[in-house]
Amino acid sequence: MNIIFFDDNCLICNSFVRLLIKLDKKDQLYFASLKSGTAEERLDDRFSQIDSVIYSKNNREYLYSDAVIEILLDLNVKVKFLKLIPKKIRDGLYHFVARNRHRLKKQKCELPDARMREKILR
Repeated sequence: MNIIFFDDNCLICNSFVRLLIKLDKKDQLYFASLKSGTAEERLDDRFSQIDSVIYSKNNREYLYSDAVIEILLDLNVKVKFLKLIPKKIRDGLYHFVARNRHRLKKQKCELPDARMREKILR
């Protein structure tokens, strides 16, 4: 099972999850909050302090820009070229956005629709 763990208090993260659910035509992705029981049972202690997207796929975890790239590649989005950018630069940009994501004025997320509720693990 491919699970994307995300910060459910983040507008950017919730918007990203909504986009991924729309793109997931093969129904291969599931989602769980970083604070969920699923995260607690599936992620070991080394991930407990990470406040970022974590992609768990085939018993391997991807973090930061690697997670985003792997997720999009699994959805057949042509982003392989992003791997040509040095990881330090990709992750630097990722961390800049992540550090500032809660500064957005609008921090209210829409209620999940039926499709989203099916994909969210508790």
